[in-house]
Amino acid sequence: MRELIIDGELVKKFNPVHLEHHEFLPIAVENSRLITARSPRAVSNHEFIRNVGQLTTGYDTSFYTIQSELLKHELKLIKQGIYHRMLVSEKQNVVAPRGNILSVISNKGGVGKTTVSIELAHQFARLGLKVLLFDLDLGNADVSNKLKLFPENTLYNFFNKQVELDDLVVETEYGFHFIPGECGEFKLANMTWSQKQRFFRHIQNISFKYDLILFDLGAGITRHVIDFALMADDSCIVTTPNDIISGYAAAKAAFGRFVEINSKQTMSEGESREYTYSPWFILNQVHNIRHGNNLYQSLKQTIDQHVNQNSVFKITPEYLGSVVSDRDRLVDTYAKREIIGLRHPGSELALNYQQLASKYIGSGLDEDYVKPQRGSGLKRFVRMLGITSKF
Repeated sequence: MRELIIDGELVKKFNPVHLEHHEFLPIAVENSRLITARSPRAVSNHEFIRNVGQLTTGYDTSFYTIQSELLKHELKLIKQGIYHRMLVSEKQNVVAPRGNILSVISNKGGVGKTTVSIELAHQFARLGLKVLLFDLDLGNADVSNKLKLFPENTLYNFFNKQVELDDLVVETEYGFHFIPGECGEFKLANMTWSQKQRFFRHIQNISFKYDLILFDLGAGITRHVIDFALMADDSCIVTTPNDIISGYAAAKAAFGRFVEINSKQTMSEGESREYTYSPWFILNQVHNIRHGNNLYQSLKQTIDQHVNQNSVFKITPEYLGSVVSDRDRLVDTYAKREIIGLRHPGSELALNYQQLASKYIGSGLDEDYVKPQRGSGLKRFVRMLGITSKF
């Protein structure tokens, strides 16, 4: 099994009416072949699809089967500018989309990381995505604390092999699904290799059921936090004007582990090494948007001067956006077991969260905006754990 990302520029070359009516989706060009997904009902359209593909790209087509409902969903998301990763099985001649994984981290507590995770999960759901929020703070379960959701079973029960990951999913009133963490459990702070491997297998399976999975990780830069951050396809560092150095430190720590993984591991045939770590940054609790932008530019300059000067590997940070400071509104809202996006949908805070979510998925933005393409976090985790896999 291997992974491809739907090529948005390739898809734009095709008539969307043809894609919907004839039930097919061009994914990418690989080895001078057009990799195309088609529904079981589209077999009768085989020659039409092949001819359209040849005329549009100049390449002959390799066909893979995709479930009809999944195809319809992907075409709907593509209209919003959302392009999934696709797992390709040569043995079964099928493809299936998997949700993108986004980790949210910070170097210290108190910067609003968990609130950002919750509000982003809600805003992604508003955009039509099926979202799963993981409370992966393995010792403090901050999402559970903020939402006052304390199910009987948590990730602690999963890692002890008492339940499956699917058994932990809770459907919330906020539009997204949720998997709870655990408070004050020392054993989870010292996970074994086999526990990480089991988590990898289950997160790979559950990723087929969601469009987007968010990891809200614990504060700090411990080995486990950084490893789970790099297991995600994208990582997002939350920092504030008072903790900008901590934001820089979080990026530097993750980058160090990124370099370690990519410099020591042997690449599989046809797999390219990653040389660029591209975390998103969110500047939280700023005075205004200009304030946040200025802080990010200073942060980026510091990274260029102190990290990127003499290394083959580079950090190329991306700016997701800023959130203004409104502590009183936040405290009042969460005290009532509500969230900003629902209680104060027209507030500047809610608008900021909307803008962050839209920019991340590239929805509703200028046509000139190009969403950065990153390596696969799941592939990275395979190398991290030393798992023998074609994935």
